Amino acid sequence: CSFLKSLCFNKLFIGFKILKRTSCLYHVLLVGSVMGFFFPILSLLSRLSANDRQYLNKLVELVGFDELLDYLSHFPSWHVGEGIAFPYDLYARWSAYGLISICSLCLFRKKIEPFLDKFESYLIGNKKIHILMLFAVFVYQSKIFAGWWFHGIAGWDFSKWESKINAGAEKPNGFSPTYLKSAINWENFSLLTSTQKTPYTISGNALIAFTEDNRTIPINLGLLEIVFPDRFMESPQTFLELINYKIPMIRDYQSLYPEHTPFARIDYSDFHGSKIAKVEYWDLNLTSDGSVHEISSARINRVFSR
Repeated sequence: CSFLKSLCFNKLFIGFKILKRTSCLYHVLLVGSVMGFFFPILSLLSRLSANDRQYLNKLVELVGFDELLDYLSHFPSWHVGEGIAFPYDLYARWSAYGLISICSLCLFRKKIEPFLDKFESYLIGNKKIHILMLFAVFVYQSKIFAGWWFHGIAGWDFSKWESKINAGAEKPNGFSPTYLKSAINWENFSLLTSTQKTPYTISGNALIAFTEDNRTIPINLGLLEIVFPDRFMESPQTFLELINYKIPMIRDYQSLYPEHTPFARIDYSDFHGSKIAKVEYWDLNLTSDGSVHEISSARINRVFSR
C-alpha cells in the first residue's frame, strides 16, 4: 500500500515538473480542455435533475435503467424553470471534444509544445494581445459559455433547411387578387433567373394588411422586430395590436437600426394614418419560364381580424 502511495506521489511530482516547464498557452489549453470536458456533463446532469425530474423521467421511459439513473434526482440543479428545448447532442459533442483535446495534449505533448512555444513567442512581446489570446483560448476550450448556469436560447438553425425552389413551371390555377400581385416584389423575383435554371417555381408566404379605410399594405414579420415573431400569430388580437403598435414608429426605427430578424426589408414610408383592421396570410407559388413571371397558385391560409 505504501509502495503504491509512493508511486502515485512520484507520478504526480513528475507530472507537475513537466507542467512547470510547459508554456502558458499549453497550461491554458490543458486546464480549459479539462473544464470543457466536465462543464457540459455537469450541465446535462443539472438539466436531467431539474423540474421535479421531468427530463430524467423521460430518459428513463426511453432507455430504462431506473435504479441506475435514480441518483440524478439528488444532483443539484441550476436549470429549474426552463423549457424543454435543450441541445443534448451538442453538449455531448462539446464534452467529447474536451476529452479528445486532453488526450491529444498529453499523448503528443512533445510534438505540440514546440509549435505552441513558437506561436506564443510572436505574441508575448505585447502583453495585452497575449492575455487576450490566452483568454480567448481558455473560453473556447473550457466551453464556459456552454451553460454552467444557463445554456442560452435557441437560434436560427438551418441544418434541416430545404430549398423552396423547384424545377419546372406550374400552370396558373385559380384566381389571384390584384392587391396580391402588386404586393410581390417582381424585381427581386426576376433576379433568381440569373442563378436558377428556368423554368422554376418557388413557394412562400405573404402577409397583406388591410387598413380601416380598406387600403392594402404588404408586410412581413420583420415589422414586429421581435425574435421568433410567428409565436404571436397564435393570438389574432395580440398579432394585430403588435402590428398597429409598430407601424407608426417603424420608419424612424429602420433609419437608425438594422433589421433584427431575417426578413426582407419593406419600406413603410408611404403608410400614413388609419390602423390595420385585418391581415391575410397567403400561401403562394410563383413560377417563371425566364421571361414571364406570374402567380401560379394562391390560397388564404389564415385571416387575422378584430
